[in-house]
Amino acid sequence: MNTNDKNIPAVVDFDLQDEKGRSLVEIRHLDGGEVNVEGQGQQLDSRSISQFNHWLGLVPSSASAAAGHSKQLMTCSFEYSKLIQAKDGSGAIGAVYKEGSNQFGAQARFQEAKNLQSVVNTSLIMNIASQVLAQKHLADINERLEAIERQVKGLQEHLERSRFAKIETFQEHLRRVGNLLEQGEDVSPSTFQILGQKAQDVRAEVIHLRHDLEDAHKQVRDFDSSSWFGSNDLRHALQEKINRINHLQREYLLGMQCLLMANLILFIKHDGNKEFLLAGNQYLDELKNEQGLLHQWKATKRRVAMHLSKMKPVFELAKSTQANAQMVESTVQKVQALIEQDAEQFCQLQQRLEDAQIPRVLLEVEGGVVVRGCYLS
Repeated sequence: MNTNDKNIPAVVDFDLQDEKGRSLVEIRHLDGGEVNVEGQGQQLDSRSISQFNHWLGLVPSSASAAAGHSKQLMTCSFEYSKLIQAKDGSGAIGAVYKEGSNQFGAQARFQEAKNLQSVVNTSLIMNIASQVLAQKHLADINERLEAIERQVKGLQEHLERSRFAKIETFQEHLRRVGNLLEQGEDVSPSTFQILGQKAQDVRAEVIHLRHDLEDAHKQVRDFDSSSWFGSNDLRHALQEKINRINHLQREYLLGMQCLLMANLILFIKHDGNKEFLLAGNQYLDELKNEQGLLHQWKATKRRVAMHLSKMKPVFELAKSTQANAQMVESTVQKVQALIEQDAEQFCQLQQRLEDAQIPRVLLEVEGGVVVRGCYLS
């Protein structure tokens, strides 16, 4: 068994590090151990297994490149066999005899092998790490994009046209990129550049949505629940305000989910650029902080409950007032279920981005060839 899962006790066979000593790829093995590959996680398909066998063939050259980054390894202007050998047999000295004589003819010139650092990064990141990431998340990316597409269709009637057009266009672009990645097609750099630009446009719309939400919550806070002659109008007006909050919240979370999907794709295709991870963490904090959507909604629910407790028209039967209050409470419960669903998907997407930092794979190797495996994260 070959694995880089640190939860499974194994001997470290190979640890490739960058120039700062950070581990880039670590391979551990288990001899004769019983590990249930099928029960660990998402299984590798035949194409992924074939690719892993190709990538693992690159490990020796990557290891040589890593060793080559040492300052003790130099490039020399002469072939080693032409250098004068030291008398004690410990190596060669930096001089060359003239042909056919014992006189010094030239001095070898040495240079540090600095260019090997780029070899390490390119060989590792482009051929192993980023590809492992992409294969792991491709199916999940398209599954999430399908869920987002369903949300777009469900919210189409309620979204403001100008804002909806930008979010819908962004979602369609994400879908096209996801299909290309799933099919293993090459995606041009300009496509990712456009994706980043569209993400900035949608981010501006999301910020605008956040301000609209603040106004919608304020309208509920300022709602006057007093009435002399009946609660039907109060119930209708309060439900409209709650539904307005619901539509804005769902639109906000839809835009944020699209942004996280773009970040995940860009993170994978830009070799784990931390910029996209930091942006995702910022979005999550924006959702959960004291001024965020979740806390605002909790405060509004409490304010609605207070309004209902004060809704006691003088010239109306108590059971009629109670029935209207129950209808408002039912509306609040439906909104609560939707926001929990959307917020959970948002958090799952951000967790995918977190997991993408350190891909872990469990492989079963027979005769030096990968026969099956699974993704652990």
